[in-house]
Amino acid sequence: MKKQFAFLISFALLLFTQIMSAQSSTVSGVIYDQSGKTIPGANVVEKGTTNSGAADFDGKYVIKVSGPKAVLVFSTIGFSSAQFTVGEKKSINVTLQDEATSLKEVVVVGYGTAKKKDLTGSIASGNLKQFQEAPNTNILQSLGSLPGVVIGQSNQAGTDPTIKIRGQNTLSGNTGILIVLDGAVYRGKFTDINPKDVQSVDILKDPSSKAIYGAQAANGVMMITTKKGKKGSKTVIDYSTFYAIQNPIKNRRVLKRAQFEEMARTANFNVGTVTGYLAPDYTLPNPKWNYISNSGGAFTTAFIDSWNKGTDYDWYGDATNNSMYTLDHNLSLRGSTESTTFFLSGGFTEQLGWVINDNYQRKSVRINVENKPKEWLTIGANAFGAFSDRSGVSPDLVSLSVMHPGSSPFDANGNYLLNPTGGSTTNPFLQVTQDDLDKQNNVSLLLYIAADIPGVKGLNYRINYSNNYRWNQYYRSSVYNTGSASKQNQATLDTSLDNILSYNRRFGADEKHGVNITTVLGSNKVDYEGTTASATQFSNLALSYNSLEQGLLPKVSSDAWAEDFLSQTARVVYDFDGKYFVNGSIRRDGYSGFAANKKWGTFPSFGLGWNITKEKFLANAKKIDLMKLRFSYGENGNTTSRYSSLARFSADTASQYVYGDAGTTVTGINPLSLANPDLGWETTVGYNLGLDFGFFDNRITGTVDAYQSNTKDLLWDLPLPAITGFGSIKQNVGGIENKGIEVSVNFNPVRTKDWDWSFGINYGKNENKVTSLFGKDIDGNGVEDDLFPTNNNGSGGLFIGRPIGTIYQYVEDGIYQLGDVVPTGFNVGGWKIKDIAGNPDGTPDGKITAADRTFIGSTQPDYQIGFSNTLRWKNFSMKFFINSVQGGIGENNPWAGTAGGNGAYGTISNIVNNNRYNDIDSWTPSNPGAEFAMAGSTTGGVNFTPYRDRSFIRLNDISFTYEIGNDLISKTPFASIKFFVSGKNLYTITDWKGWDPETGQGLIAIGPNQANGYTSGLPVMKSVSFGLDMSF
Repeated sequence: MKKQFAFLISFALLLFTQIMSAQSSTVSGVIYDQSGKTIPGANVVEKGTTNSGAADFDGKYVIKVSGPKAVLVFSTIGFSSAQFTVGEKKSINVTLQDEATSLKEVVVVGYGTAKKKDLTGSIASGNLKQFQEAPNTNILQSLGSLPGVVIGQSNQAGTDPTIKIRGQNTLSGNTGILIVLDGAVYRGKFTDINPKDVQSVDILKDPSSKAIYGAQAANGVMMITTKKGKKGSKTVIDYSTFYAIQNPIKNRRVLKRAQFEEMARTANFNVGTVTGYLAPDYTLPNPKWNYISNSGGAFTTAFIDSWNKGTDYDWYGDATNNSMYTLDHNLSLRGSTESTTFFLSGGFTEQLGWVINDNYQRKSVRINVENKPKEWLTIGANAFGAFSDRSGVSPDLVSLSVMHPGSSPFDANGNYLLNPTGGSTTNPFLQVTQDDLDKQNNVSLLLYIAADIPGVKGLNYRINYSNNYRWNQYYRSSVYNTGSASKQNQATLDTSLDNILSYNRRFGADEKHGVNITTVLGSNKVDYEGTTASATQFSNLALSYNSLEQGLLPKVSSDAWAEDFLSQTARVVYDFDGKYFVNGSIRRDGYSGFAANKKWGTFPSFGLGWNITKEKFLANAKKIDLMKLRFSYGENGNTTSRYSSLARFSADTASQYVYGDAGTTVTGINPLSLANPDLGWETTVGYNLGLDFGFFDNRITGTVDAYQSNTKDLLWDLPLPAITGFGSIKQNVGGIENKGIEVSVNFNPVRTKDWDWSFGINYGKNENKVTSLFGKDIDGNGVEDDLFPTNNNGSGGLFIGRPIGTIYQYVEDGIYQLGDVVPTGFNVGGWKIKDIAGNPDGTPDGKITAADRTFIGSTQPDYQIGFSNTLRWKNFSMKFFINSVQGGIGENNPWAGTAGGNGAYGTISNIVNNNRYNDIDSWTPSNPGAEFAMAGSTTGGVNFTPYRDRSFIRLNDISFTYEIGNDLISKTPFASIKFFVSGKNLYTITDWKGWDPETGQGLIAIGPNQANGYTSGLPVMKSVSFGLDMSF
């Protein structure tokens, strides 16, 4: 009996094996990339099983599968995965799309993703691959030129560039764009995000796309998605590094002793009893003129002694670095197990800037992990930390630029002098000696759980919790002026919680009807606190700021604030057969910063799309791959600073008063601002009409968008009469209009195995104007009043029907020459100002008065255009990007900051005591055709400032890359090795004089702020870098 049973079991097993053998089969093939090159090491997995294989050195694979219903999944790092049902095929050749290319087809939208071909709004995606070899330490620098997006230069180590999307929508409301990092609102710095960790950047530009974020989206939304592991892929280690050598785009220098003396002589060319030059033509130097005796300068005995010794000190040379650099290292690990994907990275960046102590160092770490314990359940965590150090105080460039070359920073014993020139200018090198600690830390954690709801196909619930903690430490001490030290600590905690319920299904026999419904209930809270402790008059500074109690005059202050956001959102998207698209959303936002009856705002949107390519009348148009029309409408809100609607008070030493007969000093309550119980939302309503197209097998693709937005109820600090005791009150007033056109066209004329050439052109034009202000007609002319500028340079005014940034100024009409009839108050070598009005009928009156001011232009550019190019031959590639901004004017006054009273254009007293740059083309008797007026000239008692065109064309980025072929590294541990050389900001074409047209830094000094006519920031840098990328 046992033998019979054993026989039956053996027979059954043999039969089962034969059956399974008959069902299983072997599939083979080759895995290629888009250019036709094979992909060694690519993964092949039978879906739903542990059965897997990999391609060999030639990209060939062989795998046994369970049967015709088996599905093979092909994947590898850097490419999008693909899957195929085996069926009866014995051979399957696969072409994997480059991940960067596929990302262009899928974009991140609010609370989800969408195929770009299904969009009804306007979304721009950054081409990160184009700039992956550039020496960028900030993700904004890697975006290049996107239509409608203006990104400024970063001109100081570790700082964020400015960014503006489709013009300016506000006057004094929040001007920052909304950053969404991996689905959660992020309020930290761009510089804290390691560019090497970023997978994609999508910018929501039109009102419909932005409306899903309601109150915080008026200025645009940037969706940043970081890298993740890929299911089914093997573990890959990536390492990248670059070293960039940097120099200022223009390495301007100040005058040396001989040049300075000549400038002073020129300023005195026909002034005083002993003039600098001899009459009548003033081209021959006067041998009797002496700088100390005749220039009109106020000199101390110590300075005269220094000058007579022949001192010619190079202040700029000793305060700037000769070897500026950026060093960057990044190491990452990504891959997957059966149920978990992971991405881990660490980065180190170090920058040495132009000015001594302009240092920046960043250490970053990221961990992105996602696990699917069940097919219907996903659990994930994205965490990163960024730790920056900018310790060290740089000398003030404004002070450096005016320090007299005839003075020295040192005394006879080699110690720093407090006031080397004997004036009020402190020795800039004293700042360098300060003990300074400046550290900024950023730690962020995003946790999410997503679950498919049982019993309802397509229904999913996801919860996102984000916690971003940022803390800064600013510690400083100085031994000068009896010693001082301070400690400042700041901490911000930003938490958010989003509950997302989504339903995504296709219906009908052919699944032609698609529905996607998303609802969100969200909350966001920001808490801040700061403490500052300081002391002066130290007896011992050995322990610096770590022993503040040793100071005689201690002072402690602290502050704190909080703000809350709540939101309720619903969105419905419908499409029919990928041909017709309709979507709509509504968001209700609450913000704690508004008045009690104005805290909530509602922001709707809708969009329409028509994919004309799917229509029958284009069925035979083989050359047209895509032709799609889009229209969208939406409303967005904007917030103001917290507590703006409330009356604010302070209680400090400034509020003290004497009380009672005893004369006791009492601290009182001092009102700082008035309350506005009706302060509410600033709202932007916008429209967008767009066209997407693709021709000739998508060798030509592009988009065209036309848009208009109108902002009403502008948040504005309305000036108040002085009798009120307050300078202004925050109110909702006026309106702004922005309209424009954006064009992006990409070409790929060559696409072969050995050659690939692609290039693209982007164009963006935005027109901005003020449509209304306060609704007042004080002069009774029947027209709403403008707000005229109070600044001496003609800026700061607001004019109905004209753009923000309109300059209302006098018209430049040349320079007065020897022999000209020069009006009283003007000088030979000084500016001529055009007389254009003054009489009651508006005709010229022969005098230069305020009536002669007019509109001379705007700081807003006319348009921006960018050109990108990528050329590959086998393993060599060359990329470059050219950026151009045309139009817009900027102040360019070489003598700004030295002007005396009554509009003096750099008084002689200031000119002969303060140094200047050596590249100023100013008037002298021997240089009558100069562009700028003479140093020390005056303009008849009126305040005149010259403006110049800021147009430029710049080679922003260029790189040359070589990737070692697979045949050379196939027997090594490496999967790829790539070397590159790149340049940034190497060449600029412009008529702008001075530092840089893009930043608006002209001929005047640059410094930490814009006070006294100076321009803020440091010079823009150009660089050449050498780098290496490798994977194994």
